[in-house]
Amino acid sequence: MLKPYPHQEKFIDENPNKCIMAWETRSGKSLPASVWIDKRQGETYIVCLKQNKKDWIRANTRATVLTKEEFKKYNSFVNPTAIVIDEAHTTSSPLFISTRRSQLSSKMYDLVKKFPDMHVLLVTATPVKNDAWSLHTLMCYIGVYYDWKKWREMFFELKTAPFLPFPAWFPKKDWRETLKPFVYKHCNIVSLKDIVKDLPPIDDQIIDIKHKTKYVRLDDHTWHDEHKAEQKDKEDFILNLGFRKIIVVCHYTCQIDELRDILSKDKNTYVLDGRVKDQDEVKRLAQADEDCYFIVQASMGMAFDGYMFGALVFVSMSHKCVDHTQMNGRTRHLEHLKAYTHYYLIGGVWDRKIFKTIREGRDFNPHENN
Repeated sequence: MLKPYPHQEKFIDENPNKCIMAWETRSGKSLPASVWIDKRQGETYIVCLKQNKKDWIRANTRATVLTKEEFKKYNSFVNPTAIVIDEAHTTSSPLFISTRRSQLSSKMYDLVKKFPDMHVLLVTATPVKNDAWSLHTLMCYIGVYYDWKKWREMFFELKTAPFLPFPAWFPKKDWRETLKPFVYKHCNIVSLKDIVKDLPPIDDQIIDIKHKTKYVRLDDHTWHDEHKAEQKDKEDFILNLGFRKIIVVCHYTCQIDELRDILSKDKNTYVLDGRVKDQDEVKRLAQADEDCYFIVQASMGMAFDGYMFGALVFVSMSHKCVDHTQMNGRTRHLEHLKAYTHYYLIGGVWDRKIFKTIREGRDFNPHENN
């Protein structure tokens, strides 16, 4: 086993039975999580992303490793003693709002209710997603319960909106500040700046790409069309960037396909998106290739190393803040720290609005005044 860093050793020594391990991206969560699960006897489980199953199997724990898709269908739990949920924020949909509660969250909540003595480790760099419900759900999994109606009153307000037929609950403007004490109280937090003496900087470069998009009246269809039109003519910047290995981030699958056709004429090009069956193999090939492009869907910036690439280029961004946080951390690694540049290609009004709201820590909503 690799020698743990002091912050990893501290967690291993503390060995909590139920915990939200909210360590910053690339701070080394997998090693202590592997040790944690192997300290438990009996029937133990690790639940992870499909693209990360082979990584967890290679960790050689005694636990049964399930993808999240396998976990949803798995019905053979007999008095499980412990479970690790990797990228736990993907199981944090609201438990007490029937229209938003996911199958994955229902499965996990039913499991912890049925086996209250089961040890639970929730591993995520982003315990807070787009609103306060995500943390509420994760706390429920570790046995910390706040009355959901009081929680709603604390962090949400009932408002009307022109695009909704009835009033709905929207996050209050100060909800993130109000939530911070709960994060600090109920999460085990580690940040890179706390464990690395001289953390190399990441330089964000904003690149304006000129285009001739004509903007029309906003509705659900036109804003998508306008944003897609802003994605034209961005490939030249990538082709002329000069790095041997580049991560290229795209939101739209049609854009992924177009860029793959163009970039593959220049050098080997790998694609990681939801349509890929063997995602682990794609990651492995892209990481090992010394001269390539690695196109990654903007919502899939989790659980892979990108430190061996020369640059990270956001051609188009996800509309979710959590996706950007995850993708931003790909270029960090405790054993391979270096200064890095992230490029943001801004093609027009919608690119700029998405960039602005995500950088402010908010999810993008085209109907809001961003």
